[in-house]
Formats: sequence, structure tokens, C-alpha cells
Amino acid sequence: MQPRTAAVLALLTMAFVVLVGLGVWQVQRNDWKQGLVEASHARTEATPLEVMEAGEYAADEIEYRRVNLHGTWLLEDAMFLATRARESVRGEEIIVPVRLEGGGPAVLVNVGWIPDGAREDVLRELTDDARGTGVTTGLAVDATGRDGRLIPSGSWSNLDTKAMAEELGYDVAPWFVLGGEERTANPSPSEPLPVGGWRRYENTTPHVEYALTWFGLAAVLAVSAVFRLVIAPRREARRAPPSRPDDATSS
Repeated sequence: MQPRTAAVLALLTMAFVVLVGLGVWQVQRNDWKQGLVEASHARTEATPLEVMEAGEYAADEIEYRRVNLHGTWLLEDAMFLATRARESVRGEEIIVPVRLEGGGPAVLVNVGWIPDGAREDVLRELTDDARGTGVTTGLAVDATGRDGRLIPSGSWSNLDTKAMAEELGYDVAPWFVLGGEERTANPSPSEPLPVGGWRRYENTTPHVEYALTWFGLAAVLAVSAVFRLVIAPRREARRAPPSRPDDATSS
């Protein structure tokens, strides 16, 4: 084998191994994600937790659990998450602290989405809706590690329990609640305000499609290599005119 051919073969082999490795990695990622989905669904399907005191539960153990919060809404301390669009309609999400009956840190509840300009009307309706004291249902979500800040408009860039607790002046649990019942479809701005509810955790990354793409590229590379290094040279050899016996002895 000529040195140039050997070098090309080595490069093609390395590329083939890399492409196959990327495909295998995507398959493994898909299996891992599916495991997360199954685990989260099992937690969501468990009996809802009756939460009287937020300190009873760590963020990682209550995540994806349905909860019933027993306490008082602190609507006067409502906060808002900015730049939350629904079907191209600009809006924001309402975050209301709930002080639980058993004391301890408050729990932040994402009440739902509202369009820009509807803040005062919706808060007035929530106040008139007698949500002062009672049971708030929803899905618990681990909020640790989130980074949010208070922006000049007075809204928040993200739900950051630690930063929000500093702004509120009292303790807040490191997990929050998506208020409402489970949804089977994406929220629509045409629904009654605030548009609440939650959906189960799903794997939205198409790892299988990515894996097929990498495997497909590896197959194309292998076929191209066989054609270039094996089939093409043989065809050229068959097309070449046969050498005459006296060619080797001619001067």
C-alpha cells in the first residue's frame, strides 16, 4: 500500500470511529433522558403531598411532586417574571408567596401567565376571589441554581428564590410551585387569566434523530472510502491496456 493511500485510510478510519462514537453517545443520552422522564413521571403520579411547612422537604426530594399548600397568599408581595410570550403575545408570569400554616419559609407559587397591561386587573380579581387562606395545588419544582435579577421595570428576569427572598425580606423555600392542574396542551392567551397549570417533564431533544444522522454519515463515509480505495483502483486497473512482453526488455 502506498504511503499516501495509507494516510488517507488512517484519516477515514479515525473519522468513521468519531462519527460512530457520536451516534452511540446520542443513544446513551436518549436512554439517560428517558430514565429521567420515567422517574419524574413516577414522582408526579404519586399521592400529592399535604405541605404545612416548607422546611419538611428538601428541593430535590419534592421536585415533580404534586403538592397541596396549606397557607395564606401574600398578594401584596406579588412579583412578576418579565418577557414571557404566549403565541407571540407579550406578557409576564405572576409569582405569589404563600405563608404556610406551620410557619417557616414561604413558598413561591407561579400563578400563571397574563398579557402585558393586565397586571392590576388580574391582581384585583385574585384578591376578590377569596384566595387569602386555603389550599393551593400545583407541581413542585427545584429552584436551586437559578440566576435571576430585578430589572429596572420592577419585574424579574428569572425565578430566583434566593434573590427574591432578599428582596422580600423573609425566608423563601428553595423550591417553588407551578400552580394549577396538569395540562395536556400548551397554554393559550385566549384562556381565562391568569393562564396557569403545568405539564409533565418530557424529553424534547431528538437524540434518536441525532444518532441516526451520525450513523448515516458514518455509513456514507464507509461507502465512499470503499469506492475510493477499492472499487475505483480496480476499475482503473481493468481499463488500463495490458503491457506487452517486449516492453520490459526494450531499451
